Parts: sequence; structure tokens; C-alpha cells
Amino acid sequence: MPSNVSDLVVNGKRLLQIYSYYSLLLALLIMAAHTVDDATLIGHDAPYISLVATVLYVVIAASFVAIASLGPHVQLATSYFFLETALLSILMFASGGLDTGFSSLILLCVVIANLLAPGVLGFAVAAWTTLAIMVIQHFWPERYQTGELVNSGIYGFLCFLLAALTQALSRRLNSALELASDQSVRLRRLQNISWQALADLPNGIIACDRDNQILFFNQQAQRWLNISDDEELPAPLLTVLDDPGRKHALTLRGESLQVSKMLLPDSLPGDYLLFIEDQSRIAATAQQLKLASLGRLTASIAHEIRNPLSALRQASQLLAETPYLKEEELYLSQVIEQHCMRINRTVEDILQLSRKRQPSIEVLRLKPWLEHFREQFIGMHREQPFQLFIHCHDQQQIAFDPDHLQQILHNLCANGLRYALKQQPNDARLMLSAKPQSHNRMSLDVMDNGTGIADDKIEQLFEPFFTTEHNGTGLGLYLCRELCEANQANIQYHRIRAGSCFRLTLRTDLTL
Repeated sequence: MPSNVSDLVVNGKRLLQIYSYYSLLLALLIMAAHTVDDATLIGHDAPYISLVATVLYVVIAASFVAIASLGPHVQLATSYFFLETALLSILMFASGGLDTGFSSLILLCVVIANLLAPGVLGFAVAAWTTLAIMVIQHFWPERYQTGELVNSGIYGFLCFLLAALTQALSRRLNSALELASDQSVRLRRLQNISWQALADLPNGIIACDRDNQILFFNQQAQRWLNISDDEELPAPLLTVLDDPGRKHALTLRGESLQVSKMLLPDSLPGDYLLFIEDQSRIAATAQQLKLASLGRLTASIAHEIRNPLSALRQASQLLAETPYLKEEELYLSQVIEQHCMRINRTVEDILQLSRKRQPSIEVLRLKPWLEHFREQFIGMHREQPFQLFIHCHDQQQIAFDPDHLQQILHNLCANGLRYALKQQPNDARLMLSAKPQSHNRMSLDVMDNGTGIADDKIEQLFEPFFTTEHNGTGLGLYLCRELCEANQANIQYHRIRAGSCFRLTLRTDLTL
């Protein structure tokens, strides 16, 4: 509970303002009563004194209204109670004493003073009121009748009793208000924490009532669905309402989403929540777990193969150097070495797949990055005649691990260049073309003017160990797909009129 007058007056500012208006209204009513029937209602024992006290009361009450409206002023606000009790005591004396209604008005003043300023100051107002009654009723007119003295004493005791009761009530009220204030602050803090936690979730959350009116949604849900408060749930989401708990796959605005409904038994009847998850993020998480276990397995297998393979290749090389080998035997040793080299390339690809780290996604300006990639790729294939074109907007950005993107594009461009050189030895061309799709997706096409891929082989393109090249390992495109899924992207093959096109669908915002 506040311990000083300043805190109490500030905390009771609203009550102080209301009481100031009450005091001014009371003063004006007393002034109006003076004009009725030649002061027979008020001040009939001392008309002049009553009139002067009333005028002072109006002036002081008006001043008090101005003070309370501008802000709590401690000294003036507390002094007002002393002045008001004194003026009401004078008006009570001029109107006939304790039997008039002014005695009740004085008691109200004592109660308000002790509500606003409990403690010593509140009892001081009660003491001042008792002293004023004694002076006005007895010492000033010099009336000391026993009955009147007893009445004044009882009245003074009543002032102190009201002061004590009011202060006890005030302490209880202040304690309850402080508890309510603490609880309110705590609830606001918890509400802000809960809102921030929900707002920053990578999944979308929508709360609705029984009429499917939206009550709440977080930022991710608004980004996916472009919704607002108090509007009806979008029609595609209404399909999940009849089957709570089951997850439904939906495609909205180019996003593959998974939606489930959860009822809220502790809320109003019919309220429910919708949880919306990005299937690409779920797939990326599953892919990371799969790659982690696959990496451990492939690494152990590759190491077991690599050691005897090296010994086998070395033995083949030594055998080929033997002078008494016939031509047929020398050819067989060369076949052994070629297949050893092929197996070694497969082992290297498997080890590369097993060493694939978790993605470190960054926001990349795509065109400068692609131009840098072109310089590196052309530098690595200087002996081969080809052209690499880039079509991309200057401000286009993507969210991707730059090392993973380098690995994917190098693999795709190397494959495309090999087929383009076969089809167009003197006019091999590669093209990287970026185009925006939905609000947070874009496509990056890797195209060549090679022979293309037969229709019956397209479905197997991204399977491990599937290859159309005699010397290929069949892990390049599989590795590209795994890297794309780890970065919440995907890769697909698209047939074009002349050549091949691998389309990467990339995110433009960070969601991991």
C-alpha cells in the first residue's frame, strides 16, 4: 500500500476529480438555496456569515476543480479538505447546528479524505473536523449546554470512527487493487510472450469460432493465406473441419501445405485451432534425418570397399608391367584397371553424399552469384567450346546454401555440357534462366541444347545408380535432389523442344 500522501493522491486521481465536481455542484446548490424565500432554508441564524461562507465555498470549489483537472497537487488537494470542513461547519452553525443536513455533508468529506489520504493525514482531517465543530458550536457562541456538548462529542467520535473504518476499507481496497494490478501485468506479460511465440512459429496457426470466423492468426498463416481478423475461413480450409485430428494435404498459392484441426474444449463451444505446416519443410527435416543415417552407412561401406579396391588396382598396374604378358592378357589387365577406376568414382560420389553437411541457408542475390559461377565453370572447361547464358533479374534473391547450390549447378551444367557437345560439337550452349513464381518461390532453369532424355527414362532420372552413360555412376542427379530437399527446394525435369531442362524451385525467404 502507498505510504505517502503523494502516492495516495496520484492513485486516487479519478476519485479526486469526481469529488471536485461534486463539491462545486454542492456549493452552487447552496448558493442557489440562498436566493429562495429570503434565506429561510440556509443561514437563517446568521445570514451574512452564511452568504460569505457560501461565496468562499464556490470560489474554493471551482479552484479545486481546476487543480484536480490539471493533475493532482498534493498540498492544495489535502488543504482543500481542511477548508471544506471548516466552511461546511460555518454553514452548519449559521443554519441551526448539528440537526441540519450539513453534519452529514461534513461526514462525507471526512470519508473521502480518508479514502484519498489514509494514515495520519486522514485522522488529522477527522480531528480538525471535531475541533471545528467544537469551536463553531460552543466556543464561538459560548454555548456549553450538557446535551449539546454530548452531541458534539458523539459527532467527533463518529468522525474518528468513520476515519478508522474508511482507512481499513481503503487498505483492503488498495491490497486488492495491487493484487489485481500485479495479476494484470503478469497476464499481459504472458500474453505478449505467448503472442510472440505464436507469431514467430514456422507453422501457421488460425483460431476460429463455431461459425468459422477467424479470431486469431499468426504471421506465417497470414503470409500463406492473406487473411484478416473477423473474416470467414478461406474455402479450401473448410474441407478439413469435418475430420479433426487428421492431416490434410492442400496446395494454396503454390504452397504444398498440411492442415489439421484441433478442438478447444476449455474455450467457448465450437472454438477450434487449425495447424498449417509446410510440407517442404517437413520433407527437408525428414531428408536431413535420412541423410544422416545414410551417410553413416555409406561411409562405412565405402571405406571397406576403398582399401581392397586400391590394392586390386595396384596389383593390376604391376601385372601390366610384367614383360612376358601376351596382348590378350595385357588387355584384361587394362579392363581390370578401368573398372577399378569406375568403382572408385562411385565410391567418391558415395563419400561425397555421406559427407554432406547440414545446410547453412543464406539470402543470395542470384544474378551476381550466377555470374561468378559462370566464370568458374568456364575456367574449368576452357578446352571445350561452349557458351553459358544467364537470364535473371538484377534484384532477384533466393534462400539457399551457396555451397550446395554450387554443387548442384556444377553437376547439372557438366551433364548438360556433355550432352550438348555430343549433339552440337561446334555450338554447345547452356542457359541459366530465373523467373519468379509465387510470393516466396522462384524457378531456376538449367537448359542445354543436347539430345534430351528419352520419355521412358525420365521417371528414373533421380534414382540412385541410374545412369544413361556407360562410365557414369548414377549418383549425380540423386545427390542434386537430396541437396535441394535439404534446402526446402525441389528439382524436376522438363522436356523442351531441343535439349533438356532441369528446373529448380527455390525459396526466396528464410524459413529454417
